[in-house]
Amino acid sequence: MPELLRRFLRPREGWSSLALLIVMVVTLVWSVQRAEWVDHMDYLLPVAVVAALAGALLGLTRLSVVFTLPVAALLGAGYVLFTIGGEYFPSLDQAGRLILLRGDALDWTRIVIDGGFAPQLSPYAIALGMLMWVTAFIASYTLYRHHRVLDSILLVGVALVANMSATFTDDADFLYLVLFSIVALLLWLRIALVNREENWRLRRVKENLDVPGQIMRSGVTFIAGSIALAWILTTVAVAAPLTGVWSNLDGVWSDIRNQFEGAFGGLAGTDSRIQGNSFGSSLRVQGSWDSSDSPVMTVASPRAYYLRTVTYDVYTGHGWEISEGSDRRVEAGDRIFPGYTPERPLAGDSFNIETISIEIQDSVGRNVFTPGYPTKAYLPVVVHQPGGQPLLGALQSGVTLEKGKGYKITAAISDTTEAMLVSAGDDYPPEIVATYLGIDGATQRTKDEARRVITAAGAEDPYHQAKALADYLRSDPRFAYTTVASLPSDPNRDLVDFFLFDADGQRGYCEYFATAMAVMARTLGLPARVAVGYAPGERVDEGIFQYRKKNAHAWAEIYFPQYGWQIFESTHSIPNVVRLPGSAVSPPVEPTGSGLPTQQFDEGRTGDVFTLPSFEPVPGGFEPGGQRPGDENRIGNAWIMLALFTLFLAFAGWRLLRSRRRFRFLAPGDRQWQRLAFAADRAGVAQRPSETVYEYAGWLEEQIPQRRVEIHQIADGKVWQSYSGHSISSDLIALLERAWSRLQLPLLWLTLRKWIRSLLSGRLGS
Repeated sequence: MPELLRRFLRPREGWSSLALLIVMVVTLVWSVQRAEWVDHMDYLLPVAVVAALAGALLGLTRLSVVFTLPVAALLGAGYVLFTIGGEYFPSLDQAGRLILLRGDALDWTRIVIDGGFAPQLSPYAIALGMLMWVTAFIASYTLYRHHRVLDSILLVGVALVANMSATFTDDADFLYLVLFSIVALLLWLRIALVNREENWRLRRVKENLDVPGQIMRSGVTFIAGSIALAWILTTVAVAAPLTGVWSNLDGVWSDIRNQFEGAFGGLAGTDSRIQGNSFGSSLRVQGSWDSSDSPVMTVASPRAYYLRTVTYDVYTGHGWEISEGSDRRVEAGDRIFPGYTPERPLAGDSFNIETISIEIQDSVGRNVFTPGYPTKAYLPVVVHQPGGQPLLGALQSGVTLEKGKGYKITAAISDTTEAMLVSAGDDYPPEIVATYLGIDGATQRTKDEARRVITAAGAEDPYHQAKALADYLRSDPRFAYTTVASLPSDPNRDLVDFFLFDADGQRGYCEYFATAMAVMARTLGLPARVAVGYAPGERVDEGIFQYRKKNAHAWAEIYFPQYGWQIFESTHSIPNVVRLPGSAVSPPVEPTGSGLPTQQFDEGRTGDVFTLPSFEPVPGGFEPGGQRPGDENRIGNAWIMLALFTLFLAFAGWRLLRSRRRFRFLAPGDRQWQRLAFAADRAGVAQRPSETVYEYAGWLEEQIPQRRVEIHQIADGKVWQSYSGHSISSDLIALLERAWSRLQLPLLWLTLRKWIRSLLSGRLGS
């Protein structure tokens, strides 16, 4: 048979290996399709299968990579465009499909560069298709050209784990991981057997037809046991460290989403962690706003509240950022600020303590939402303190926020009257002044306009000044609300100046209005910040409110001594914040010398607790007054670990007894030699049928040169017992046993060394 024909008909790895690899790639396709990154993803399956076939066929040729890789790239690009065009534009001919795909790509690029959210989905589909082609092709090409099975498995496995870590997974997604693991181990076992048989042929070892079957049976048993053990461990609390690692991956995707929010704005996947409309460490006004009706979360509370997650203190001229500072982890149920913070309200009669429930229905990343001033969160949270000050810049979850689960949070809800805020004065704490009064980017005419507004309103105290600014932005007919607005053509122009004075710029959504309100307030000496989260949702039942994507909102907050941060709504489309006039003013409350609140404000209370039907806490969360997670699992974990350790010891003891019984009835000399040969065979250096005892012993001495004497002694004992016709003395038996005891550790090290080397090279034999 010609060599070229033989190479394709009977490849070294066999075509069954390609079948296993295709199953692995198809598992990846199913996982990506389940994530629903975009609509219409049926094209991924043929793309992956064709890519794997192309990789195998090109890998079996002897052509240079200078030729094969460009051919694969052209073939992949053409096939991906062909399949996507057919799925997205089935009524057009191929030329028409390509024209529309090109137009979508150009429009998507233009919108993203301009800072908006691109609605075109075909560019995302093309990117996913090319990633799938590259993954499947390289995995197959690496296997059949370079014979590196571990590289192929790792490539597909990393892609699978990356997709799972970028989505909110459930049991079905982990079933894909289990299926992939089983098939990957079978492929590894298959290639290991091929390598072992090839090694036997090189060493001229006569093949026993039963050995491959025994190896396969042992391998399958090992695979089944490993998968079962891994499955058991993931269902108990001993998997908590792995859960922590997985949660950290979630944080990585959240950072990517925050950095490239515009590019991911069009992703439609309901399970995706990197959709648009996120709340990150920076806010850049994009020019468009997501106003879809998709539900995000359900909240149980006495009335609909503003729910805040991030606040920004640094104005950049075109958006906002959080000052760099420190992150502090707070365990579930602990006080968020156990010590001093100027944000803590001190007038007890101006706030109500309430505990609300929030159930997640769509991706919110790690953002934790709270009304008012949060005192306790019944899940692990991470508090970002801007500038390292005792201030709340952002509140994020310390665990993954899974859809269908939720958390409870206790907060002090403002019930201040106008009279209270008028009497608050302007004696601001130094932390507030240092963080929330800087406004270097405001133009002079912005400052003049803010002064004109409060003068026209006759506002003399901070409360009426802030109210005058909000009323001005809400009621002035020059300002119109729209979800798609213009941005300054000059990238160096100040956004607030553009919004207030440019005829093309006096249109916008909440980010425009909130930014203008906060900047103008700061020019008047009022501590201000921009908060993001959700405006009050719609009532769906008594004490239950639905929050949707269209409720995502940005608003301005002004600080008042003794009363903390107060919301001032300046956006046209959101109802105004109404405060009662009030007739009595609470006397000022001074903090104690320790900086802790006086007894007028008790942060230990949960107040009225509002809950949802069938409420289930997120991992690490618990109900107020209930048992903290982890306490009830410690004893169970100890028993599980003890049982596993006992099973391991029992298995190791059984294997040791079995190996000793094998050599128990052998004659002295032969017994030590068979032990040596058995251990060396485990290391992958079995004796050839054509080798004499001394030839094999000499080869072993080269592998373990520090034990030449012991190996030679055991070889002498074997030869004496087999050919002398005399029995071995007790002294010689003792000498052989001592030699064997000295060889056990070096042989174990030889086994590990060979195994590590084969693992790195993708081969078991040496």
